[in-house]
Amino acid sequence: MMREPARDTPILAEVDVLVAGGGVAGIGAAVAAVRGGARVLLLERLAFLGGTATAVTLGGFCGMLRAANGEMHPVIGGLWTELEARARHIDALGPLRIHPTVRGVHGLSYDPERMKALFDDWLAAEGVAVLTEALVAGVARDGRRITAVFVETKGGRHAIRATSVIDATGDADLAARAGCGFQLGEAGQTQHASAMFRMAPVDRAAFASITRAEQDARMEAAVAAGLALPRTTLAIYPGLDGVGMHLNATRVQQPDGRSFDWTDPWQRAAAEREGRRQVALYEQAARDHLPGFGQARVSSIGAQLGIRESRLVEGDETLTEDDVMGGVRGPTRIACTAWPVEDHAPGRSTIWRPLPDGFSYGIPFGSLVAMGLDNLLVAGRCLSASHTAQASARVTAPCLAMGQAAGTAAAMAGDGGVRVDIAALQSRLRLDGVILDP
Repeated sequence: MMREPARDTPILAEVDVLVAGGGVAGIGAAVAAVRGGARVLLLERLAFLGGTATAVTLGGFCGMLRAANGEMHPVIGGLWTELEARARHIDALGPLRIHPTVRGVHGLSYDPERMKALFDDWLAAEGVAVLTEALVAGVARDGRRITAVFVETKGGRHAIRATSVIDATGDADLAARAGCGFQLGEAGQTQHASAMFRMAPVDRAAFASITRAEQDARMEAAVAAGLALPRTTLAIYPGLDGVGMHLNATRVQQPDGRSFDWTDPWQRAAAEREGRRQVALYEQAARDHLPGFGQARVSSIGAQLGIRESRLVEGDETLTEDDVMGGVRGPTRIACTAWPVEDHAPGRSTIWRPLPDGFSYGIPFGSLVAMGLDNLLVAGRCLSASHTAQASARVTAPCLAMGQAAGTAAAMAGDGGVRVDIAALQSRLRLDGVILDP
């Protein structure tokens, strides 16, 4: 161990609400807070906004609909509805896709490059101050309150004072540095990550000639032929360029099948290398075994791994598996969703557990309130949830909705603490278009 020398840290900004993390949860939090009258600063460690949506490049946005009697119905409104409209205005969305066999699974293809510009323009129009390439390095506390957040930038270390703080980092980096309790998956085992990538040019008509079951069988045949594929149930979606396909195919795990520890810097670095190694493996498998891919090659790889689960913060309330599968919409809900439990567990397949037909569940406000602190909220996949419940709540649209709720609450709180009156919060969210009774 080494002790760092004491130093005076320059104050970069003083704001009402500081949001750490510029993914969809952080964007939702920042927009909601500034609309509530707060002075807001959004921090992002990368050079652009969007988080997983733009850095990992997902196959589609999901989690905004519920299945009932063979039809899909909206379950998330508010800022999600606005984001969808803005994206359509700049031709950044494709058609809605519905999974042919797994109830409730849907996806909305999007253009990650256009979404980067959309997020820039949206936050600028709202008056949110944005600081990219800023990494949360620590916090200062006075009892139960965070008084400042320290960030590392190319200009050195700075301090930011804030009345309320929202951790939307995905990995709960800020909450952990503030001393909050958390769990790392289930007994240290988290869902496996994926390196997302795109291939082009693909003969889409030829690829469409096989069913998903035939696609899976061809990947099993690739394994039998000697390719060591860790996963054979792939999700392959058309991009918006007319010639490429997005592949959610890899399963980034340690040699013994266990998940990487996403809080260990050495393991995290090794996982990124493993993801790229697997991309090359799946490129070969697709070229050799899938129709339409014979002349295709990898055209892009996400800038970082798609990490599904790491730290889950201990909150005032915890979303449970029973809440999800039972369709519980409790009295403190601030958002609803109906995405199935999507478990990327050890083994070559993905385990889907759809909710009963017509069901949706509520995400409780207390799952966003960090236990033991008066002015810290979390939003996104680091919410207080069980391992299984988080496997449903972690996807794009619910994360945006959690961010909207957290930002609204932080603006309402002022300096009185983030445990605001739940009825007043729900009333405000309903006025802003949030669906709490789907």
